[in-house]
Amino acid sequence: DGRGWGVRTLQRIRKNSFVMEYVGEIITSEEAERRGQVYDRQGATYLFDLDYVEDVYTVDAAHYGNISHFVNHSCDPNLQVYNVFIENLDQRLPRIALFATRPIRAGEELTFDYNMHVDPVDAESTRMDSNFGLVGGSLGGSPRARGRIECKCGAASCRKYLF
Repeated sequence: DGRGWGVRTLQRIRKNSFVMEYVGEIITSEEAERRGQVYDRQGATYLFDLDYVEDVYTVDAAHYGNISHFVNHSCDPNLQVYNVFIENLDQRLPRIALFATRPIRAGEELTFDYNMHVDPVDAESTRMDSNFGLVGGSLGGSPRARGRIECKCGAASCRKYLF
């Protein structure tokens, strides 16, 4: 369907459960711009800006990553991204944690919104903060984009463009 590999869960996931961490090589935003131009020509990118406080670093999961870089976008996702601070208080270097926004059935595709806009003090994130004790707030950024990219998520609430 032109959306990429995608990831499906083998087991049921409860709402508010930690699902996975988006991991990769930590690079400067300047290096991300350079690599992003190369990735754009190849038609794929796994860059995720760490712009919670300031736009200094980016996670590049192209060569060093885990299953998370295969998770597709949806305008109606079942995962939410949160900044997590573990053994590090540098707000420029959060870890990217994906939590379930609702119960997820075994076999269902896992998705998150690549262009999320989240109020860091909304009720859901506040409840998750107190439940898990790890969440530092919502992620204010999204995977790096250059230009208008058509959305292929197929959700009823699809915005038609990723960025």
